[in-house]
Amino acid sequence: MAKRALIYQIYPASFGNLNFITSKIPSIAKNIQPDYIWLSPFFKSPWQEGGYDVADYKEVDQRFGDLTDLKKLVFVAEQHGIKILLDLVLNHTSVEHEWFQKSRCRDPWYADYYIWLDKPLNWQSFFGGPAYEYDCIRGQYYLHLFDKSQPDLNFENPRVTQEFQKIIKFWTDLGIAGFRVDSANVLSENKLRRGYLPRIPGFFNYFQTKRTVQVLDRLLGGNKLFAIAEPVGGVFLSFTKFRELTRHIFDAAFNVGTLDIADTVLSDKASSVPVRYKKWFRKLARWSVEPSFSLAIESHDAPRAPSRFDTDPKILAMLQFLLPANYPCVYQGQEIGTKNPELGDNIHNYPGVLSHAIYQQLLRSGKSKKDAMKIVKKVSRDNARQPLDWSAFASQAKQPDSVLNFYRKLTALWRTDPVLTCGNLKVKKTTKSGVFDFERRYHSQIYQVHLDFSGKTTSTLAGPHGIILSSKPDQIIPRK
Repeated sequence: MAKRALIYQIYPASFGNLNFITSKIPSIAKNIQPDYIWLSPFFKSPWQEGGYDVADYKEVDQRFGDLTDLKKLVFVAEQHGIKILLDLVLNHTSVEHEWFQKSRCRDPWYADYYIWLDKPLNWQSFFGGPAYEYDCIRGQYYLHLFDKSQPDLNFENPRVTQEFQKIIKFWTDLGIAGFRVDSANVLSENKLRRGYLPRIPGFFNYFQTKRTVQVLDRLLGGNKLFAIAEPVGGVFLSFTKFRELTRHIFDAAFNVGTLDIADTVLSDKASSVPVRYKKWFRKLARWSVEPSFSLAIESHDAPRAPSRFDTDPKILAMLQFLLPANYPCVYQGQEIGTKNPELGDNIHNYPGVLSHAIYQQLLRSGKSKKDAMKIVKKVSRDNARQPLDWSAFASQAKQPDSVLNFYRKLTALWRTDPVLTCGNLKVKKTTKSGVFDFERRYHSQIYQVHLDFSGKTTSTLAGPHGIILSSKPDQIIPRK
């Protein structure tokens, strides 16, 4: 697989359907030329949790189209040099999935497809509240690390692994080039059944087991697919655990903690703090030299970065593409500097289950409804899941100094400039106020990067002959 690749994430519900996504492939190719487009789930789903509650892994939800539409999308993408990745949701299904419906009725074949207990443990879900839910039909409790509509699968049962081997083959036979694996490090929790866990925030209750690595290796190891992991657990994902995933199984992996550490406490979205720039920059610098690290500034799981950090989207782009990370991931609309929309002050305008969980958590902590909504408006994932402003794409394409054209220049440099493709990293300065200075060196060539998130000074990429790229257009000096 490619040692470097640019990934572009699409949240299908923001586009409407697969055919509309297909219609946008030519402009996506022109704007940032991604190697891969990662599609968040479009499978059959009751849509309780943004499609990550899958009811049928082999069926396109009718709101998005059908398999014929998906085949057309794959074909058009290939015509533009882009391969398609699907979101593979391994940890859980929807409660409406046939497997769960048969398991709760104790069907002999499916009875052990999920994790059932007579007595619940004290685990907390990632979305807050107990991680075990009582099912009156089965008369037992099932585990759900996420929402109660998403029961956890039991990968101690080899038949579950075999089911996903068939699912992977089904999609690759249709031309899918690989997968982004959701919650990749929490697939085997059975070993933890015997003990209680401390009552601490949900992200840190669970950890990557050897059994999880074995399951992933059986599903994805040793093939020609491109695979990228999304481990949950945030800040505390160690280099050791990261390398366990990327040594043989995954080409690349995210580490959401590298972003969460900037402005949240223990990845707890409700406990936002002022941006800790110095700590964040140092964390990014350490991780960006990891060969398989995928650096994402935005995703469907976070608010829009220009709003989150209250800074120029061009500076965020420079941070992402001038550090040496080999697998940058751009989220839809990021390339035009999309900010959080105004969704209003009513919690009912925020459909995501996590938004409601955060809101209730804040109310329980003593916040007023008004103060709770101020935080939800700022941190909600729903900010990133709205329809895009297509008129902005057309408008910015005509403006030489637009964010979109800045992305075009920056991604072209990332692809072709040997200092940026191969150069070593040396951190020169990090400050609490948001200044990050570093250099990239390749043989005798040295590039100096100055980023200022406060906007008080111009952020620049400078080479031996002057400024190559600047956040302010009048600062750009043509390269000699």
